[in-house]
Amino acid sequence: MKQKAVIDRFEDEFIILELDNGKYINIPRKNCPKMAGEGMVVWYEDESIISIDEEETARRDYDFKARFERILGCNK
Repeated sequence: MKQKAVIDRFEDEFIILELDNGKYINIPRKNCPKMAGEGMVVWYEDESIISIDEEETARRDYDFKARFERILGCNK
């Protein structure tokens, strides 16, 4: 079954994905697109990343940057 997750980090030959429920799973790096990076939202199935959700990744990136700027007081 296809599921959504976020790439948390790379460790040796594995990619660590964080699932919506807060759990983590390992996916072999060889089963991942070369352009994948930490923080990207991806769809995976059967220990393979099948696509990168570019729209959701961009939205999350924007939200994180906006929060960080508010914390630092950059939007005054």
